[in-house]
Amino acid sequence: MIRLKMAIGRELDERGITTPAEIGAALGMPPAEAAKLLTRHQWCEGEVEQLEAAAARPGLQVLDQ
Repeated sequence: MIRLKMAIGRELDERGITTPAEIGAALGMPPAEAAKLLTRHQWCEGEVEQLEAAAARPGLQVLDQ
């Protein structure tokens, strides 16, 4: 999960996507939820699935396919 968070963050950063609104739009979720998902230190049920879905969104190439 940590690697996936880092990969998503790196991809967003490389694209210049830095504001909560931009991050939320890129991940297809509300800005606050996206920020929490990428910065939370304690894992919650369902977060891996959320991260995988976010990483698979069109335009984000962070998963090895």
